[in-house]
Amino acid sequence: MNIIEEKRIKLGFTQKQLADKIGVDRATVGKWELGISIPRVEKLLMLAKILNCSIEDIYSCQRQKQNTV
Repeated sequence: MNIIEEKRIKLGFTQKQLADKIGVDRATVGKWELGISIPRVEKLLMLAKILNCSIEDIYSCQRQKQNTV
């Protein structure tokens, strides 16, 4: 479980609900959670604000996950 999924679940959001808040497809959130892709900068800012965490937290977790895929 990565930080996006962990924070999303803690806040009680489904992937669809988080996707709607950020303006992306549910599948995009799924790809972020699986480490298949990384949020673009403008989405990263929104994501950090919604999930109440730092951009660095999200980005470092995503980069680590991509390096293992």
